[in-house]
Amino acid sequence: MTEAALYFWSRLPLLLMFLNGYLIYRLLVVTGLTEQFVAAALGRSAGDPRRLFLYIILSAALLSFFIPNAVTVLTLLPVLKDIHKRFHPKLRGRIITPLTLSVIYGANIGGMGSIVGSPANLLFIGAMDLYEVPGRQAVGFFNWFLWSIPLVSMLTALAWGVVVMGCGSFDGHAVKTSRGIGGASGRRRWRGLYGARRSGALLFLCFTVFWTLEAAIRGIWPSFAAWSPLACLVYFTAFCRLVFWGMPLSGDAPLMRPKALVQDFPGRGILLLIPVAALVLVAGYFDLDARLSALYQSLLPAGASPFTVMLSTVVTVILLTEVLSNTLVSTAFFPIAYHTAVSAGFSPIALMIAVSTASTCAFMTPIATPCNAFAFGEMKGTSLARMMALGLILNTGSALCIAVWLNWVIPYVYG
Repeated sequence: MTEAALYFWSRLPLLLMFLNGYLIYRLLVVTGLTEQFVAAALGRSAGDPRRLFLYIILSAALLSFFIPNAVTVLTLLPVLKDIHKRFHPKLRGRIITPLTLSVIYGANIGGMGSIVGSPANLLFIGAMDLYEVPGRQAVGFFNWFLWSIPLVSMLTALAWGVVVMGCGSFDGHAVKTSRGIGGASGRRRWRGLYGARRSGALLFLCFTVFWTLEAAIRGIWPSFAAWSPLACLVYFTAFCRLVFWGMPLSGDAPLMRPKALVQDFPGRGILLLIPVAALVLVAGYFDLDARLSALYQSLLPAGASPFTVMLSTVVTVILLTEVLSNTLVSTAFFPIAYHTAVSAGFSPIALMIAVSTASTCAFMTPIATPCNAFAFGEMKGTSLARMMALGLILNTGSALCIAVWLNWVIPYVYG
């Protein structure tokens, strides 16, 4: 095999994982499992506004683990509008902003939850390969959860606190959620999955279990890495067989037709990766990445500790993402993070993960992420001033949480 072929074969499991993640996203949408999950979650709020905000944040975050966070927002917007209409007319002006912020916060936070949850994570993997970062092969589906789930939990609690604190009291007021979007009937529908939804749920379980086991076995048994590409290829072929040809012996129709793969296909996002990749190659050819890193390091305090470097990087990435594309910001900062970490004498993985994570944490402006734009544009009456003020608080808290947590935990996970 040529060197390129060997590299492709070694990275085939990662490629198949992302392809499988896209298939899962389409499967969840086509079978309606996303709507049923939301109905079940919101039904548990019992109409209490503060619990409602929490379940909206949780629903958006958990869905964004496996489907694009912009799609998560689009999925939840009709539900939010329906909830908004059920409040007393005098309360609708007060409730619109916390509803909007809840879905924005949850969707953006959830994108960091899994390795397939955000385009920035894919760019992170590519950047690690480009710079041949030591230890990059250890970054996988399972061990990503070891640090991401606690971080997502912390940020979710923080986001809920910001929404509740910043949007006033709704004591004595409730919204009926049982009609059409939740309640006891929604919970019963969630317990009783039939037909395509049941098959879709089983395949989602297969997806999660396989990639978790694959990553765990590879970590426990290093020699399995030689067999992992073949095992993943066999699994992915069988998965596609179940999706596009139906379950064996069940007689059910296929869960999804091939044409469903291109519905809502993020073509513009894929096309954006082409100039982004070109930018990375040009920057590397002219050593612009090293020069920018040197400039960035000159702005840091002399002899800065790894934590100081990480906190400064996280804050810078979050603030830049508020006014620029998070894809562009993360792409520009991955090489800076790599060279800065190498110069400071510590592993680049933690700082590069911090860049990927921080690029999804922009909560202040409507233009920061597609999630912000969709939610702010569709939920008329959302207060821009309150969004920016509360977003600044959440940005500050998120930056501290990310820097403290990643600086401590990443050496244990990928050390």
